Amino acid sequence: MKRFVVSMTLTTLLIVAVTQVWASSAAETLVKETTDKVLQALKTDSSQVNTLVEKIVLPHFDFHRMSKLVLGKNWKQTTVDQQNRFANEFKGLLVRTYAAALVETAKQVGKIVYASISQDAKKATVSAKIYQIGKATPLEVEYAMYYYQGQWQVYNVNVGGVSLVTNYRTEFTNDIRTMGIDSLINKIKTQNRDKS
Repeated sequence: MKRFVVSMTLTTLLIVAVTQVWASSAAETLVKETTDKVLQALKTDSSQVNTLVEKIVLPHFDFHRMSKLVLGKNWKQTTVDQQNRFANEFKGLLVRTYAAALVETAKQVGKIVYASISQDAKKATVSAKIYQIGKATPLEVEYAMYYYQGQWQVYNVNVGGVSLVTNYRTEFTNDIRTMGIDSLINKIKTQNRDKS
């Protein structure tokens, strides 16, 4: 009986370990394939960056969850309509920001080294060290991801130790305090329109 219990325990641990490795490597593979696909396409035609981001990158980002995290305690104080409008405009803001960063980075990328740290089968953090031509220190990017309905989704990005969610939360909390949520949404909408 004792042997059976030990055997079952080891089997369970092995299954958990394999699941975590699979989860981790699947998330890492997704980040690597998506990044490589976009950078490769940008080398051919950087004028299509917004379209590339929309088609290749955005399907792997959970903007609703990111919006909720960015607004923090303010999320509960908004209507469903405000939440949807904010998420839509915030998505536009991130597309612009991400697209501009990609165009700049694509010109200078030497190599990218990926690594994953799996917290469990449902969450993973994927690290990408981007070595740029002429720079000794790599740019470090970490993608916080979770597994939902059969696919990995990004809900936060850290660049050089700075969290996208935390950074925008600080900025938007101040804006909401001074101008209100509707004015913040309109401000982002105007910026998106002016810079598109």
